[in-house]
Amino acid sequence: MEEHISPSHSNPTVDAAGSAKEQSSGPAFGGVDIGESEGGYFLRVAMPGAIRDEGSFSINKDGTVEIQGVIRYEIPSQVPKMKVQQLYPPGPFALSLKLPGRVDPRMFTCKLRYDGIFEVVVMKPGYSDTPAQPSYQ
Repeated sequence: MEEHISPSHSNPTVDAAGSAKEQSSGPAFGGVDIGESEGGYFLRVAMPGAIRDEGSFSINKDGTVEIQGVIRYEIPSQVPKMKVQQLYPPGPFALSLKLPGRVDPRMFTCKLRYDGIFEVVVMKPGYSDTPAQPSYQ
């Protein structure tokens, strides 16, 4: 049986700054998926090119999520000028979005996967369970 996910009618607003804002086409930097359970939220953000350990993440009680980081890649020195450039430019970036409800900012886990997907699990207020680690199968 196939599972179909219908797009949400209330898509989150993602504010981009820095090199994430300069992207005109190419892979979707800042693309967002948000899942909700009784006890919390699951968030995925596409951040291809983001460098591990060169950024920050914060989440507020009202569900505001802020991510800052650096996009870095090298162009070989033998290539003096790009003919087509659809990837976001290297440099610092900032993303901000709001989850659908309030959260407990002390109860979260996050990870930047090797494929450039940033995943967050955060609990709603009143749920004391430790967030489950996302599965990377």
